[in-house]
This record gives sequence, C-alpha cells and structure tokens, in this order.
Amino acid sequence: MPDFQNDLILITCASGKQSTALIPHIQRSYKKIRLQCNSSTSAQSLQDRYPDSEIVQADLANSDDCHRILKDVTACFLVLPPFHPHETTLGVNFIDACIAQKDNGGPLEHVVYSSVIHPILTKLLNHDCKRYIEEYLIESVVSYTILQPTHMMEMLPLHKLMQEEKPIHSVNWNPATRFSFVTTRDIGEAAGKVLRERERHVAATYQLVSTAVPLSYVEACAIVSKVLGKEVKAEHKGFEDAVDTSIKMINGGKEPPKAMKEIGARMFLYYNERGLIGNSNVLRWLLEREPTGYEEWVRLRVKEIEDQK
Repeated sequence: MPDFQNDLILITCASGKQSTALIPHIQRSYKKIRLQCNSSTSAQSLQDRYPDSEIVQADLANSDDCHRILKDVTACFLVLPPFHPHETTLGVNFIDACIAQKDNGGPLEHVVYSSVIHPILTKLLNHDCKRYIEEYLIESVVSYTILQPTHMMEMLPLHKLMQEEKPIHSVNWNPATRFSFVTTRDIGEAAGKVLRERERHVAATYQLVSTAVPLSYVEACAIVSKVLGKEVKAEHKGFEDAVDTSIKMINGGKEPPKAMKEIGARMFLYYNERGLIGNSNVLRWLLEREPTGYEEWVRLRVKEIEDQK
C-alpha cells in the first residue's frame, strides 16, 4: 500500500505538458516529490513553481544520472523527451537503473510509463521506439503500468487563436484527416490515480482517449469558432515548412539534428493520410467519469487563459 507521507515519487520531464498536468494530483497525496528536468533554466523554473519539491537536473542518456535520480524512489512517472533520436536508449537506460535499484534492495515498487497509443505502428518512428521500451519494461522485474495517450488537444494554439481578429490555424497535415484526441487534464488525472492506487494497476496497459468520436482539425476549429464567437479557419501548412518549424520548436528553437527531423517528417506524412484513432472506453472506466470532450476542453482552456490576464 502507498505510504503518502514517506514514499518518494519521481516525475521525469517535469516541465513538459503531461508532467505539468500530473504534478497537482501528486501534490494532493504525496509529501515527497522529486522532479527531473534536463536544463538549468527548467530547473530554476520548477524550483520557483514547486518550492516544496526536490528538483534534479539530469540527462536520461547518462546511465549514472538515471541511477542518481532513482535513489530512494518508491514510484515514478516516466515520460521521455519527444522526437528524441535515441529515445529507446533513454528508456532502456532508465529501466536498467530501476532494475539495479530493486536488485540492490531499494524501495522501488512501481513505474508508470507514458508511451503512446498504437506503438505497433512501425511507420511512425516516434511510436515504434516506444514499442521496444514497452517490451523491455514488461520483461523486466519492475512492476509497471503503461499509459498510451493519443493526439493531444493542447497541440491547438488556442491562446494565439483567441488573440487574432481573423484566426487561422495552420495544420501540419491534411486538416480533414480525423484524430482521436486526449487532453493532458485527463492524462494527469489518470496517471495520478494509477500512482495513488498502484497495486490495482500492476501490469496494465491503458489506452488514453478523451473524445468518443474522432474529429478532424476542420471540425475542431468549428468547435473553437462556436466557443470564441468568431470563425477559426484550418489550413494545410506546406510539408517542409511544417517539419522545419515544428521540430525546431520542439528542439527549443535550435536547429534539430537530421534524425529528429526525419522522425517528424514520417509522422506528418502518416497523419496526413491516416490520422490516429483510438477508443475512449478505457479512460472513462479509469477516471470513473466522462472524459473531457473537445468543446468542454476549449471552454475550460479559454477560462484559464482569461483568468490569467
């Protein structure tokens, strides 16, 4: 059973969307929280935002760093940097450190790994690499739960669209292709529940989808138009521009390595034709409520943005 006073919970990539959504749920239960980030800038930002948490700067490509941040950890939420050209290696490094911690009599009881929906899709390099991490985790001695979130609602730049008089959302693929969406609000709540109820979720794999019906970005922008009271158009951005600007942004504004651009290019080509479709039944069961619909998310996000003014 979890010891909410003494268990140490590790959250990786703590500045990212998923971890940011998870942290409030963990803070309500656990007293000891360790947040990992990669840069000194992120470390300072996290320290300012979560002064009662332990902040650790670590490179998950470094095995020694993985061992260091896992010291005395009871359970962890593992999410890895997006589009990293060596993501599988990062995951294996971390799991090896988890195995070593257990072998040395450490307190590690549970790893919650945030993977991706349909890691079996080998045409998507950013999915395929997670398939190997899932396999390595399943075959390890570590108790685990695997979460498989789909395409995130937060990809829509709602704040920008609210500011524009005639808003246009430039989509990196065919705007008519349909997707199943999830919001980080639901991911954070689901991951928090798993970390609070660890024993109930051992060896489970959960597909995380919020929307009951798949939506295209044309349909999503129509919902945004309804909420904002002004037309929001969806247009198809050119392929090369989409890859260059998106992957550079993910890489912190710096020119990304070639392998990172190739991962993004493969994903955009796939999304252009096929989208990404899943089912919301598991998330509904896990949350014990109706997952957040797209219009509900837009209204909640608009209110958050307006409250921050």
